[in-house]
Amino acid sequence: MANDQNNIQAKRYPKFANFGEYLFWSYANLQMLCAALNMGKAKYDKSCYMIRSKAFKAYKEGLWNIHDLLEFNVAKIKENNYCWYCGKEMEPSKLTKDHVFPRSKGGANDMDNIIMVCKTCNSSKGNMDLFEWYATVRKVWPPLNILIHYLKNIYLYSMDNGLMDKHREEMEQMDLPFNYRFIPLDYPQPEVYM
Repeated sequence: MANDQNNIQAKRYPKFANFGEYLFWSYANLQMLCAALNMGKAKYDKSCYMIRSKAFKAYKEGLWNIHDLLEFNVAKIKENNYCWYCGKEMEPSKLTKDHVFPRSKGGANDMDNIIMVCKTCNSSKGNMDLFEWYATVRKVWPPLNILIHYLKNIYLYSMDNGLMDKHREEMEQMDLPFNYRFIPLDYPQPEVYM
């Protein structure tokens, strides 16, 4: 059974030399999703896969960079009348701040790591990894802005803490503020976000 899973994964994904490539593949797939949405495509097609391929190569070669969270931080301040996790609209005074990387796991108490959410989402997520929470508790894909925000947080943390060249075995031994096993390598068809 394990060999079958490895064979399926080997055919489906490129061989990742390290965690950085794993993360770049996830981000390249996110680029593909965003491009498909911008082009109004409900399903991925050849042009989408070409975008993913170009993005993955450019990230690996250092030609493209993943930018900081300034743009998202400005949006979080301006758009403060809904829960960023479930989308429920409410008065800003009824929102609570959630630490994307939980404080109990070393998450910083700064703007990059804080998102305003409803009390229900905040208490439900607790100190779980955000992607793990969406996959196991909510059982839905996170909103697009959350996907982008969280992957950027993981990337920035990984750059700051020398994780990009680590191998899976090393990652397994580390105490991280995120669960890398829940970083998506595939995303749903664009129609899910339309």
